Amino acid sequence: MSGFAAEERSSGETKYKGVRRRRWGKWVSEIRVPGSQERLWLGSYSTPEAAAIAHDLAFYCLRRPSSMTALNFPSMLPPYVSPNMSPKSIQRAASDAGMAVDAAHMIR
Repeated sequence: MSGFAAEERSSGETKYKGVRRRRWGKWVSEIRVPGSQERLWLGSYSTPEAAAIAHDLAFYCLRRPSSMTALNFPSMLPPYVSPNMSPKSIQRAASDAGMAVDAAHMIR
């Protein structure tokens, strides 16, 4: 995937914003709802890119950044993203977007 904002770890592993790897190899993402202590679980994925896409969608919906540089994959936001989505709707949309990336990766 091109056009991503990621940093390279010393181990050679790419680290995306809002993504971490579990000891058993799955990639997970969650985000805090602004103005509260609530966290939205965005899912567990096979690839770090899928978790990053889920985080991007949720981050964009919740925070509406003025700069797209805060996102991992700014060009991959789906067209159905709405500013008036509830946290649960954002959680569902982010999970769906991440699962779609994982599914596309499995087909290859």
